[in-house]
Amino acid sequence: PDLIRYHEEQTVVFLMAVGRLRELCRDLVSKAGYPKDTPVGIVERAGCPEQRTVVGTMDTIADLAERYDVKPPSTIVVGEVVNVLLTEEDYDSFGGEEGVVVGGGGVISGVADWQSYFGQ
Repeated sequence: PDLIRYHEEQTVVFLMAVGRLRELCRDLVSKAGYPKDTPVGIVERAGCPEQRTVVGTMDTIADLAERYDVKPPSTIVVGEVVNVLLTEEDYDSFGGEEGVVVGGGGVISGVADWQSYFGQ
């Protein structure tokens, strides 16, 4: 199927695609015009007590998924809406560190420049 061309205001969701995440991100950047810094979130085991969320960009998410051993079932969310997964409290918890798990299931993030991310 054709890839959905990039539009800043849209959100794209992929189901059952975590096993081909690197290829998916590469194709979205090279064939569909997505910027490398487009936010990407992976929600692993959604709705379960051990749910985890991994947040990065097109450029970093595949490495983060490997680093944190993300497994199916997972939902991949692409677009600016991913930014709502992170809060000021997350920023305080991360202390600017990359790839930190917050809370039980938690949020893992590959967003390295937190002051810039939150407009500070």
